[in-house]
Amino acid sequence: MAINTKKYIEEYLKIKDKNSKLIPFKLNAPQQKLYDAISKQHYEGKPKRAIVLKARQMGFSTLTEAIIFKETATHSNITSAIVAHKDDATANLYEMFNRYYDNLPNAIKPAKARGNAKELVFNDKEGKGLNSKVKCYTAAGQGVGRSDTLTCLHISEFAFWNEKRNTLLGLLQAVTDTPNSLVVIESTANGYDEFKELWDLAVAGQSDYVPVFCAWHELEE
Repeated sequence: MAINTKKYIEEYLKIKDKNSKLIPFKLNAPQQKLYDAISKQHYEGKPKRAIVLKARQMGFSTLTEAIIFKETATHSNITSAIVAHKDDATANLYEMFNRYYDNLPNAIKPAKARGNAKELVFNDKEGKGLNSKVKCYTAAGQGVGRSDTLTCLHISEFAFWNEKRNTLLGLLQAVTDTPNSLVVIESTANGYDEFKELWDLAVAGQSDYVPVFCAWHELEE
């Protein structure tokens, strides 16, 4: 994550507020908490890995998509993937990416080629653009993400996936182990499952993932 990532997000990206109004994206306290954890890994020169245990409606997906959008829309040859637990969540995240793109100032808006369903491709008609893309998947899909080489990956609401272990393993094997890579696994809790196992390992310092916990009262509203 480059040093200007937060500035890029807060100056150029737009989100919908809870009144469906389009507003500039300003990080709230929980989002800042996740941003700081990822930023620390960046400055340490490590691949960025975070696991988030959260209350609902705190904006972690919104921030993760913003970071991934910025990385994909400003660098060449980046492939990013977003994997949600059900089709309507996947559609919402894809809509968020399109909103980010549509509201960028023209001076910094990369060329966009026509993508497939739920795929945003940054390239021009001659194939001389960024050659970067964002793909949005639903976790229930067969072999989701396995054929890709990924730089950024967002695992959304992991505790509510089916076939968690095998699907996640295939996705993580597709992510490059480089300092510019990013993996964020986030979810609300759903009992004793693979998400809890990953969380416990991170809390114990036995994985590369930094644990980020946010209770409901950490969001001012």
